[in-house]
Amino acid sequence: MKSILKYILFTLLLTFTTVLFSQQRGNRGGSSQHQGQNNLMPQQAINPQNMAEIIMYNYDEVVKKLKIKKTPKKGIVKHAILKYNNKINEIKTFNYETFDDVKSFLTKKRNEVLLNHDFNTMRESQITAREMLAPIRSKVQLQKNTLNTTFKKELTEKQYKTWLKYQRSELKKLKPKTQEKSQGQGNRQSFNRRGQGQGQRRY
Repeated sequence: MKSILKYILFTLLLTFTTVLFSQQRGNRGGSSQHQGQNNLMPQQAINPQNMAEIIMYNYDEVVKKLKIKKTPKKGIVKHAILKYNNKINEIKTFNYETFDDVKSFLTKKRNEVLLNHDFNTMRESQITAREMLAPIRSKVQLQKNTLNTTFKKELTEKQYKTWLKYQRSELKKLKPKTQEKSQGQGNRQSFNRRGQGQGQRRY
């Protein structure tokens, strides 16, 4: 009789432990999924000037990067960069209100997304912000083309190719990376969960 009672108690304890473990696992899975969704939120700082591809160049860094040795050519490069930087500063000064408006607009939309989790709203707001910045970006592009035209004329072919590569790398630094990394991690986690689920069904 005692053996039967022990067996019944053991069975009940085992069943209770299994149910409790399953619930805890489910809660962890739900929590991880919720965190994954939150990670998809764009967390990078809002910088309208970066969105307008505004960049300033350091003369000494450019000369070192292009390996310019001759003094006359250094003077030409320095003059071109100073002229470019001055024009960019003018663009920043004359359009500070637009930058402020874009930052306020995107901040408001980001807060809305945090509340309603409607990520389409953020994508649409990014499109609107780019449209607001389009005239500024055109002016920046004009100065970029002017600088490149001067360098193409004054630099050797090898130096000019190095300059274009350097310019692309500097512009790339302006682009946000946080959202892309979070989306990639979220996609991998989702894929792993699906793979695990399929593996479990085979058994």
